[in-house]
Amino acid sequence: MDIITNLLSALGDVLSNPWGMVLILFGVVVGFIFGATPGLTATMGVALFIPLTFPLPADLAIATMIALYCGSMAGGAIPAILLNIPGTPSAVVTTLDGYPMAKNGHAAKAYGWALIASIVGGLVSWLVLITLAPTLAKLALKLGPAEYAAIAFLAMTIIASIVPGQLLKGAMAVVIGLGLSVVGLDPITGEGRWTFGTLNLMRGIDMMPALIGLLVIPELLASMFARYGLAKLPYDLSNFLPTLKEWSGQAVNNLRSALIGVAVGIIPALGGSVGSLIAYDQAKRLDKDGHLYGKGAPGGIVASEAANNGVTGGALIPLFTLGIPGDTVTAMLLGGLTIHGLQPGPRLFETSGLIVWHILAAVLVANLLIIVVGLFGFRFFIRVLDVPRHLLTPALFVLAVVGTYALSNQVFDVVIMLVLGTAGFLMMLASIPVYPAVIGVILGPLLESELRRALVISGGDWSTFVTRPGAATIIAIAIIALFLPNLLARLKGNRKGSKPTSNLEQNL
Repeated sequence: MDIITNLLSALGDVLSNPWGMVLILFGVVVGFIFGATPGLTATMGVALFIPLTFPLPADLAIATMIALYCGSMAGGAIPAILLNIPGTPSAVVTTLDGYPMAKNGHAAKAYGWALIASIVGGLVSWLVLITLAPTLAKLALKLGPAEYAAIAFLAMTIIASIVPGQLLKGAMAVVIGLGLSVVGLDPITGEGRWTFGTLNLMRGIDMMPALIGLLVIPELLASMFARYGLAKLPYDLSNFLPTLKEWSGQAVNNLRSALIGVAVGIIPALGGSVGSLIAYDQAKRLDKDGHLYGKGAPGGIVASEAANNGVTGGALIPLFTLGIPGDTVTAMLLGGLTIHGLQPGPRLFETSGLIVWHILAAVLVANLLIIVVGLFGFRFFIRVLDVPRHLLTPALFVLAVVGTYALSNQVFDVVIMLVLGTAGFLMMLASIPVYPAVIGVILGPLLESELRRALVISGGDWSTFVTRPGAATIIAIAIIALFLPNLLARLKGNRKGSKPTSNLEQNL
């Protein structure tokens, strides 16, 4: 009852404050812009807006930044669906089914599925945040380095095997991404790795230039060589949102994926990319139309968007209760909380309970405002498809270059972005999937640090990964996930010429 009483009181204060509502709406809109613009991320948005919140009260300042966080996660699906360019790293998996659906003339429907899934994911994560935060945070804290390394390995095996019939190429791409992630000075020995005597490479390859290069530039180069008349996607503005009957068919997937996102968000350093990968994999395995994933299946969009929006609330749980950021955005929020005189940790609710409940109420309002912004802005977002590719491509290229340079004001980052973009384009021509390389870049540092930490604790004994029940279970799941799909395909004999087994397949 205390939770309900505190929440209703805080919610009433938030709704009765017009200035606060404007700030939360502003945060959501800016978040959509940052999420929908390739090269701009929620992390960058929060980092840029922290100085602007100095004059604001602590609750409004943090609420505005969290609203930006929630809005950017929802907005990342827009370019993923319309342009095959994920607006945020968490939207990488959304492109697998969002863009094929758009190519089939259902861009509006794809965005409708993404919006509904984002809202449900955000609301589910908020409910978990206000009810189970202390318990879930303590549970996540019990995981050791061996479990973290195993989880990173699981995510990589999932993405390597997610492209049907391309396990070897997927594994090769993961290795390429891991190779990029280790460039620079060894964090323990201080020796240079793959630096080629270049001073700039000693600091390693930053994540964002790598992601922009691998994800954005290949698509822009492909657009340059494509015929403009064929590059424009058809779309239908009717039947934007899925009907209640249609959503009921994805309700279980939506809720399950949101909870997966929450669980992943609670574990520090994993983030939305891992959550969407695991949710997508589970949806593909459990859906009777799982063989259509990657071809424009709504279930793929729902799983990805529900999970990466579920991560938002999950990542706030360890931040508020333990002072541990769940991802890069909450790491920025940790700085914002400290600047405004709040000390995240077990005693935060005791020392600043009123402010915290105002922030939690504002998070609910932000998730509800995503509906308004998404519905109102949809007809503007969809018009991106009307812009001729020979005009849109140069504009996106300039934005990618400016966004990369703005990260650290280093021209070398732009060079890295262009080099990796060219490499990604060559991988595309060779039919080597780029997404596994992206996941390798994102999770490589986590895998290396936790792997080495686990070995240090065990005295160099590799058996720690099979003697610890949690790590052993996760690794076993990873191995099964890696080889089972291909084994089942061989057992079934890859039957050819089979008739469509569902209405979805007939529509595709």
